[in-house]
Amino acid sequence: MSRQYYSKKIKSVTFGQWLRDLREAMDLPLRAAAAAADMDQASLSKAELGQRLLTKEQVSKLAKLYKVNKTDAEARLMVEKFRQAEEKNPAAARHALLLLAEEAGLYYAAGAKS
Repeated sequence: MSRQYYSKKIKSVTFGQWLRDLREAMDLPLRAAAAAADMDQASLSKAELGQRLLTKEQVSKLAKLYKVNKTDAEARLMVEKFRQAEEKNPAAARHALLLLAEEAGLYYAAGAKS
């Protein structure tokens, strides 16, 4: 398996901003996207602003509408849930992510045997 390296210089985009960027790239009004995902306009607006998390079903419908990979959309939702749940303990959150990456074979800690 090849190793993947991640740069610390990548600008983080929140799940909500990602959703908004996708919607705006398709020139869709908020009401049309919300209707396609069977939700009200206010709920989608709050999700785009990072004030509300969507359900997996809503994310699946938006992924189909925006023509993006469903697994990628669900993974981004997981990241946002993790980010919000662990925002008060960033050091432990970073360490947890490194452990997950190492477990998946995507990252090797300094001094670890490969």
